[in-house]
Amino acid sequence: MKLQILGSGAGLPSKNRHTQCIILDLVDEINQYYCVDASEGMQHQMLHTNIKPSKIKNLFITHLHGDHIYGLPGFLSSRDHQGGKDIPLMIYGPKGLKNWLDVTLETSRSHISYPLEIIEVAPNQTFNVDNMTIEVISMQHNIECYGYIFTERTEKGELLVSKLRDIGITPGPIYKEIKESNTFLHDGKVYDTNDFLGPEKIGRKVIIHGDTRVITDNDYKEKLDGADIIVHESTYLDGEIEKAHQYHHSELSEVLSNFKSIDFGRLLITHISNRYESDDLILIQERYRDECIFASDFMEITIPRKS
Repeated sequence: MKLQILGSGAGLPSKNRHTQCIILDLVDEINQYYCVDASEGMQHQMLHTNIKPSKIKNLFITHLHGDHIYGLPGFLSSRDHQGGKDIPLMIYGPKGLKNWLDVTLETSRSHISYPLEIIEVAPNQTFNVDNMTIEVISMQHNIECYGYIFTERTEKGELLVSKLRDIGITPGPIYKEIKESNTFLHDGKVYDTNDFLGPEKIGRKVIIHGDTRVITDNDYKEKLDGADIIVHESTYLDGEIEKAHQYHHSELSEVLSNFKSIDFGRLLITHISNRYESDDLILIQERYRDECIFASDFMEITIPRKS
């Protein structure tokens, strides 16, 4: 599992940053990608990666501001001709997304040959997709906006083959049957399967925010606790907290302060304003290098399993 950043900028694209588009790479786990937000030019960004549009089968929209959705109609049309024919796509997002897409696709006479389902989500909604439980959390923005908590299903540990051999069970289809059972019978004795399994593979937890002010609510922070990685916007990096509040965005020092009370792995800062030149960012990154990672276009971050 890893994150791939196709767009790390805020509002307006710049020469170095497209606007927000994040890929959760689950190819090794379930042979597909999840995509969060669909910024303008996302399909062009994909051309610089190994991402296959047909392997994006679930797409999550945080909110309906243009810098998060303007790439969606083009992507949907292109996917049709890039191996996506007949491969279903589910899109999740706020109320109004379906109407906007229906009008856009009809007006442009865009033909979609694959099954397309649009699910308009609600706060605190939880649903299961593939090997993930996904929870929708409300953001504090100037329009309806969400974040998504992706929690991977915990899996049984590896079968301890040597222990099975010790009691006289040789490799074969029986191994699969044993792993899928709670107990098994051998030579007239009942065994507990857990005694023949290694440690559980704890599911990973990835949290991707939409645009938001810093949320200080304890219930919200409890949901973030234990995350392997949190992706949070920081449109403002240099102390302009009042301006961040005014425009319903976040400022870096306030984000860092807010998360001091929770336990998590890494913090990835994205949705960075194009006001910051390369020299500015180098200084800011150096100052906060022990506290967070700053996203850049085409960055990849591996999310290992918990030991």
